[in-house]
Amino acid sequence: MTKLVNQLIKPESILIEQTALQMAAAFYEHGRSLGFTSKYKNPRDYAKKNVERFIPLAVNQLMDMLASDAISKEMKDGIYDAFLERANDPELSNNGIKAFENIFADTFVSDKVVDQKPVVWNTPTIESFLGIEKDGKKN
Repeated sequence: MTKLVNQLIKPESILIEQTALQMAAAFYEHGRSLGFTSKYKNPRDYAKKNVERFIPLAVNQLMDMLASDAISKEMKDGIYDAFLERANDPELSNNGIKAFENIFADTFVSDKVVDQKPVVWNTPTIESFLGIEKDGKKN
């Protein structure tokens, strides 16, 4: 991904896929350590090709993390946001992966309110730097 895309994607947007990729890579490494052979040269290649198989496992793992008392509130909020984002988007939720099927995705309207904050705030202007007030008079 490019630098701009990395800045625009929130962590919860790809949390499920990242978890699935990590689980696939761990599965590959465990299999190799047991002596199994593979047509894939490294865990990354294996994970890229098999990520969809590990998404249901990642969903189950993240759901278990939501129920755990050992997980911080911030982590739980990120996991919860990832599930909400997936459940409320018909293109993401009904893409053929059984774990994300949602028959209500087309009609559901979320009541979640996200505070819209300005991207740039308290930006000094040339006028403020030069000491000129808004009416054009110099201080």
